[in-house]
Amino acid sequence: MLKLLLLTAVLALPVASGASVTLGAGQTATVDGARITLLRFTDSRCPEKAICVMAGNVKASLFVVRGKSARLHTVYLPGIPVSTAAGELSLKAATRREGSGAQKLTFVVEK
Repeated sequence: MLKLLLLTAVLALPVASGASVTLGAGQTATVDGARITLLRFTDSRCPEKAICVMAGNVKASLFVVRGKSARLHTVYLPGIPVSTAAGELSLKAATRREGSGAQKLTFVVEK
């Protein structure tokens, strides 16, 4: 009986719905009616196979537009989510520069 009650309680919990978006500098994505543009970013992370005093971070500048609301936001990797017109936005991953390929950043937007 206890197992059934616990299962019912778990199933009743709200499920976080999030959208994942991967962008390069200058690219725009639309998430649930909001436009998210990655304006620029800096990557100061320690190169792979290197010994560094500090791990570094990735800093991204985003422009989020929904209706008449338009605002510039800065997010970091690692970092905490920021509240935007699109929802709670966080930077989850960033590719490393490999050859001439452009770096891509992955963001998660949760309502």
